[in-house]
Amino acid sequence: MHWIDLSILAVYIGGILAIGFLVKSRAAQGIDSYFLGGRTLPWWMIAMSGSSSYFDITGTMWIVSMFVAYGFNGFWIQWIWGFLIAAFYMAFMGKWIRRSGVVTGAEWMVFRFGSGQAGDLARLAYTLFAVLTLTAFIGYTAVGMGKFGSQFMPVAEWFPNLTAQQVDRLCATLIIGVTGAYVVLGGFTGLTIVDFVQTIVLTVGGLVIAYLGYAAFDGQSVSAALETLASGPRRVVAVDPQQWYSIVPPWRLPDAGNMYAVFGAVVIALLLKGLLLGASGPEQLFDFQKFLATRDARSASKAGMLWGVCHTIRFPMAMAITIMGLVAFAGMPSEGFDTEKVLPYVIARKLPVAFKGIALAALISAFMGTFGAMVNGAASYLVRDIYQRYVRPGASARHYVAASYLTSVLMILIGIGISFISDSINTMLTWIVGFLGSAVLLPNVLRWYWWRLTGYGFAAGMGAGMVLSLVQVFAEPLIARSFGWPGVPVYYTLPVLAAASTLVCVVVTLLTAPPDMTTLAHFYRTTQPAGFWRPVARHVADTDPQFRKEPFGPDLLSLIVGLVWLGALYVGPSYAVAHQWLAAGVCAGVVVIGAAILAGTWYRRLPAPGQ
Repeated sequence: MHWIDLSILAVYIGGILAIGFLVKSRAAQGIDSYFLGGRTLPWWMIAMSGSSSYFDITGTMWIVSMFVAYGFNGFWIQWIWGFLIAAFYMAFMGKWIRRSGVVTGAEWMVFRFGSGQAGDLARLAYTLFAVLTLTAFIGYTAVGMGKFGSQFMPVAEWFPNLTAQQVDRLCATLIIGVTGAYVVLGGFTGLTIVDFVQTIVLTVGGLVIAYLGYAAFDGQSVSAALETLASGPRRVVAVDPQQWYSIVPPWRLPDAGNMYAVFGAVVIALLLKGLLLGASGPEQLFDFQKFLATRDARSASKAGMLWGVCHTIRFPMAMAITIMGLVAFAGMPSEGFDTEKVLPYVIARKLPVAFKGIALAALISAFMGTFGAMVNGAASYLVRDIYQRYVRPGASARHYVAASYLTSVLMILIGIGISFISDSINTMLTWIVGFLGSAVLLPNVLRWYWWRLTGYGFAAGMGAGMVLSLVQVFAEPLIARSFGWPGVPVYYTLPVLAAASTLVCVVVTLLTAPPDMTTLAHFYRTTQPAGFWRPVARHVADTDPQFRKEPFGPDLLSLIVGLVWLGALYVGPSYAVAHQWLAAGVCAGVVVIGAAILAGTWYRRLPAPGQ
């Protein structure tokens, strides 16, 4: 790397560390200050922090690989992680979460199911799910960062005797060590301020990359590259090259051996999964914490809106990298083409000096935001829901902050450890996002919308989902080989896992007594949820005639409009990068009309300050 690029990175990382040290004293004031910033941070800063935490390097590399293979239909595959979930945050989920007043998602279980054994089991089940998921994510992120960083850091030159795998591990250790310094020292305040800075860097870097991709676009070269990469031994473009720019999903793909061959069924399965994920509330666990950190329900709703808007730049940036990578790889003589390496290849070889430094600072920002959110989130569950509750209840605030420091260090060491022993990123990611996420999906949905759900039922459904998703990892290869498939299609596995865990959840719920009406009434009055709450609503009406629940209809309308609006906001700039002006113009019109509608259905109906 050129010294200018290295200088940009050094200045940026030095500034990040400085922020961590500067906010150390504030984070040490107490556990709420450490994990929630004392609930004094402005909503727009929390929104930018949340957006940054969703913008990870490995995930962006995966998005690029989906765009290479499926063109603009790759947007449909993003539903596996609920890429429009911010519309749910904006419409109602953000304010529902904030109204609870708790510190963690697991503590919310007691708020929902009561402080008895049922609520305790639900809290333990959610804590186990949170720690397992976040630990796996931390390790997965560390592995990906090591592989990415090794292509840019001169570690191999410093230590020429190291193997490629050892270089990856050393890069991961160095980068995670720097990231961990500000996470441990700064807690939530440091994390949020750094994420705010990172969002700005990400936006600038993303705009630079998007412009370079736009300027480099040549329709004939891209068409020729698509034809080359859609046939022969180098086949990586799965759709018809003539349909690469279309966002209308075909029912079948030309390649019958592709795992997504029946693409229409895949889209339906992923769309349903993504919508249910949004309806279930945050399941990535650290995002739940961010809404709890806002000042009030109004701030939480506004944070949800800006959260989605700030994430816009990720997609045109990914499309720009895709376009530059397609042309570059199509002209290479090698038959090997790993689509997941398009992003680092383009950054390393196609960007000029200084621009490369800015892009790397942006992408390292993405990693630091995601990794920091995971560490802080996992530590909050371990300290608040296990240590403080079962090991050392009643200790001083200083003691819990010290425990938070140590727990954060532990999570960082676990991440480094997994990066040293794991050799299958794909298996980890598939299990976390696809199968574990689907297996626990509907119990998480029911907790918001069905009054009868018990803590026992929720815990049983979560436990069954975690076990079944683990069984699936070992069973899928056997099933795939039996049918001669490259893998079991997601439109089989996702519904089966979701149905099985839901069945366990509902059966156990019906076999156990419902939560006491006092707990349910408090939850209903405080959260004001939608769904099947009629018995509780009647009880509240009898005991508190003055209570008036806010209507859900406007929120539902805001959600529908918000999904279309946010989708157009993501797709439109990507079409502009690819010089598809008609499609980009249509998306721009949808964004303007959607914003006008939301001004009436959403903004004017926001909760009053302090509510």
